[in-house]
Amino acid sequence: MALHWLTTGVAHEIRNPLTTIKGFVQLYNQEDNSVEYSELLLNELERIETITSELLSLGKPLAIKRSRLNIRELIENTVDLLSLQVSMNNIQFILSVEDSPIFITCEKNQLKQVFLNIIKNAIEAMNEGGEIHISLRKSSDDACIISFKDMGCGIPEELLPRLGEPFYTLKEKGTGLGLMICHKIIKLHSGSIFYQSKVNEGTLVEISIPLAI
Repeated sequence: MALHWLTTGVAHEIRNPLTTIKGFVQLYNQEDNSVEYSELLLNELERIETITSELLSLGKPLAIKRSRLNIRELIENTVDLLSLQVSMNNIQFILSVEDSPIFITCEKNQLKQVFLNIIKNAIEAMNEGGEIHISLRKSSDDACIISFKDMGCGIPEELLPRLGEPFYTLKEKGTGLGLMICHKIIKLHSGSIFYQSKVNEGTLVEISIPLAI
């Protein structure tokens, strides 16, 4: 609990002056858009802003207001949100879903955050385009299995156990906090997350969540 308060407090203390600095840089850029490095400054300020937002999400307790829903609807809604982005990156979604509805009890906005994070990671890993395969199915142990398989650059197998650790990332400008928040959300839903990957062959992310009773 003390760590949560510390994380949230530090993030707020960073965000307040950051907002002021960013505002002045944007104003200065509007008045004289020939100023060298102004775009670079704005990009770096936005990066800090993203980190503080992730720290705030990590630090505050996640409120769980669960409802029963068909997981297919949530996946399709998430895919729709990213349809323009994947099209611009020459990527296609391939959905494989059982005909019968699959119901889980969840906080839909939190799960949507998890799905968006995983799909965005897949998009970033596929510089040359390709397909992202998403599948939904029931397992033999009364769970819903949601799988995301990309055709990206892949991850060395020995590094997979570290995914979800704070500030561990394979991205040049990443923080690792996004996946850590995903792990936290899945755990709150009594679920699990599994990774399988090979370099230059893509990555599989498999999430298991109990079916609604």
